[in-house]
Amino acid sequence: MRFRFLPLLVFSLAGCDRPPRVAPQNAPEAVRYEARGVLQKIDAAERRAVIAHEEIPGYMEAMTMEFSVPDAPLLAGLVPGDIVTFRLAVTPARGWVDRLQKTGHTAPAPGPASADGPPPGTPLPDCALTDARGQALRLRDFRGRALAFTFIFTRCPLPDYCPLMNRHLSAVQTALTAGPAANWQLLSLSFDPDYDTPARLAAYAAPYQPDPAHWIFATGRAEEVRALGAAFGFAFSNSGTPLNHNLRTVVVDAAGRVQRVFAGNEWQAAELIAEMQRAMAAQP
Repeated sequence: MRFRFLPLLVFSLAGCDRPPRVAPQNAPEAVRYEARGVLQKIDAAERRAVIAHEEIPGYMEAMTMEFSVPDAPLLAGLVPGDIVTFRLAVTPARGWVDRLQKTGHTAPAPGPASADGPPPGTPLPDCALTDARGQALRLRDFRGRALAFTFIFTRCPLPDYCPLMNRHLSAVQTALTAGPAANWQLLSLSFDPDYDTPARLAAYAAPYQPDPAHWIFATGRAEEVRALGAAFGFAFSNSGTPLNHNLRTVVVDAAGRVQRVFAGNEWQAAELIAEMQRAMAAQP
């Protein structure tokens, strides 16, 4: 068996609930998929594993993803480079590995060093964008408003990756709409412009019911979005069919300065709400 090793690029997303560190007990709605790949990284304490996997028929293209492994003994004795077969369980809210077995060993693909982004107070770089209505805009247009943006793509299959980030932003929208201040903005930014046309972004956004005055789904030229993301430790590869990515969600204050960068998908919506409330009060 031959494996194609893909670049290890894992992105952080935000969601309304933390992925469980214990196996879900009553999830009869879970759909399960058999898969195989190569372990790239193991975090036994957090019960997570990064796997460069082959195509999962009927669910996901070949890519490198970080998976929750709630049953800690499944990770015992495994090391990066182990070739594994695994079973992925998926519900509408999350996905996790509930079966994992070593079948061989090879050299793991190298991955990039992680980065947490610029220090607080750094001016936000500008970027030209196109929203889901096909209208042009720029990041600088949001100056004077607290801004939170996250990187997504509409074909992202795992519920606790891009969909989780958008569920977080939905919770933020609900909370901030109920508050007195109106100088805030949310942005879901696709890094897959070749596929994520304005029409596809609009259809994808509809279930989240974004208020067009406060939450925009947009994209931009791939090289510009890549440059923007790189400033915050976001990385993705679009060289080929799979899109491999990590996760970053950025908070910018009303004066246009970076306030905080959330990495991964372990943070809570309440944390982002608090950051946005602080960002709205920032003075030049």
